[in-house]
Amino acid sequence: MKNPFSQNELPFKALETLGLFVKGEMLLEDVDFKALLSGRRTSLVSLSGLSTALIQIEKLDARLSLMRSPKGEVELRLHPIYKNAQGHALLSGHEAALLSSGKKDFVQKTFQDSTGGTSLMNFEYDALTRDFITYFPDEVQAPDRVNGFPLSAEQRMQFKRGEVLELDDGTRFQHRASESKGMLSNRAALVLAVTAAGGSSYLLVRGIGSLKGEEGLQVDYHTPAYKEAFAAMQAHLQQDAPQSSSNHLGIEDSSQQRRGIGPFHSR
Repeated sequence: MKNPFSQNELPFKALETLGLFVKGEMLLEDVDFKALLSGRRTSLVSLSGLSTALIQIEKLDARLSLMRSPKGEVELRLHPIYKNAQGHALLSGHEAALLSSGKKDFVQKTFQDSTGGTSLMNFEYDALTRDFITYFPDEVQAPDRVNGFPLSAEQRMQFKRGEVLELDDGTRFQHRASESKGMLSNRAALVLAVTAAGGSSYLLVRGIGSLKGEEGLQVDYHTPAYKEAFAAMQAHLQQDAPQSSSNHLGIEDSSQQRRGIGPFHSR
């Protein structure tokens, strides 16, 4: 599955300033590194000894994300923890309250774009930082198959919009921009697949959080469909890249840490 950002275009200077890129090594956990490249927020990262010409910060806990400037340059953004829930200029007080209270997973609005057409924008609440996340559903990459089950065009659109989908075997999942894994599910692991002209691309996502209101109620993910999809993924990847390590096979594992990124250096 294609990421909106590549390793080579990371803002290494900014990461170095934050103490997250030292002597050619990335000191972010693997799950956070993948979240950055996927255009999502990382988990909370503890930063210390931050100093500029104007301020000095002994310690700061924040989530990180990347954005692309109008010039195409990739910039690093910090999302600190706010004391109180922040408002948003494009949300009414009622809408903001529905999101921050957890009564709604997302709010969707339609805006007129520069071409005269309309664009959909989703708003989510980040309970960790107490601010809001916005994204365009049309820019979300939806899987074509989950645990081997094909998704219809309508289901892929529902996934992009953040709606909960349910497969025939009872597996339920939901896209969430506020999650570092990018989704929630009633199963802790899923095999996602995207089909393109060049073939299939797989992503094994582990450590998925529970759906809202179902914390601690996840069921065993080793279903027959999961096992079959996992075997198909392994066969495909071994045939396509037999010498690759797990980190190059689209496998996410919350227990792994990325302590170096090999040949990728600051530019």
